[in-house]
Amino acid sequence: MKVSSKINKIILAALLIIIAFIVCIYFDIGPFGSKGRNMCNSMEEVADKVEEMLNRGEEGLLTVYAKNIDDNELTSINFYLDTLKGNVTNIRLISQGSSVTKIELQVNRSDASYVLDSIKYGKEIPANKEMAKELETKTKSILEKYIKPTMTDFEKELAIHDYIVNNCTYGFFNDGTEREYSAYGALVDGKAVCSGYAAAMDLLLKCAGVDSKFVVGYAESSQRAYDNSNIDADGVSEADMEDNHAWNQVKIDGIWYNVDVTWDDPVGDGDMLSHVYMNIDDELMSHTHKWKKSKYEKCESMAANYFRKSGTEFYSTEELEGYCNYYFVKGEKELECRINGFSVDNDDLQFMFGISGVNGVGYAVSDMGDYRILNIAVK
Repeated sequence: MKVSSKINKIILAALLIIIAFIVCIYFDIGPFGSKGRNMCNSMEEVADKVEEMLNRGEEGLLTVYAKNIDDNELTSINFYLDTLKGNVTNIRLISQGSSVTKIELQVNRSDASYVLDSIKYGKEIPANKEMAKELETKTKSILEKYIKPTMTDFEKELAIHDYIVNNCTYGFFNDGTEREYSAYGALVDGKAVCSGYAAAMDLLLKCAGVDSKFVVGYAESSQRAYDNSNIDADGVSEADMEDNHAWNQVKIDGIWYNVDVTWDDPVGDGDMLSHVYMNIDDELMSHTHKWKKSKYEKCESMAANYFRKSGTEFYSTEELEGYCNYYFVKGEKELECRINGFSVDNDDLQFMFGISGVNGVGYAVSDMGDYRILNIAVK
């Protein structure tokens, strides 16, 4: 009898839970109603709701409810999003009380997301997505020209990295289209800001079969300055606030690395091609960048760092001199390399004038702690 009584109580409790669930859904109240399911307590949570929708391949109107979020913060929602997937083009606020605001967001898939689905998964791009079709044509032409089946993942990454740096200029269109924030701007128009560079890198890597991720965070304003929004980042104090920034993480030989193709295309240096930020670990990246590390992959290796993989990492002036004697005698005019554990000055580079064909030498050294990069140019 006691056992039967306990079973009846369990059944009753289960029925009450089911009834409560149905009531919440029907009347759109409580934790199971849309308001409860879509309640957000931070901008990151709002962005997560948008990305959940984009990850399902959907677009359209999204309704969320926000507590204690400054209305001005909402205008920077796209900063929190992976722009390869899509963005928000319109925001409507509806007051719901002193602390809760109903927010309607117009969410749109990006042209790049359609291209990725087409190239990787064979999904047809809708007829009305003309820009996506144009981006697909451009993406395929780049891959056909620069990516070969015999390439390693590092070689594919290097080819894509160098293509973007050599064929995209950092800048804005100022025409209201915001194409500069997209892979379309970077690859079709040849002009973009960091999120456009990163989206283009992500798109080409994924289409080439290389695992990659789009990262959002902050970076020093001394090199790139755009889109100041005064948003607090996880673990970043107000005093440390810098400029919104986007870059990538890439997986090479089973290991994740940070790569910032935007910062490898320095502003004001003409056609300069740099590899300073190609495949570095979190510790080194943290010298100039800040991001919510818990949201992304751990990058703890330098094994696929550009200078190590390309054989241009030197541990003494003797090693540097030996390489330069081989390199510049071929008629090369510029060398970018890493000098590890030593420094150079005018006296250290006097050997350059003994190389056939070298009549003038210029050099510059940049460093982040022990990561010291030497650039040599000759006439």
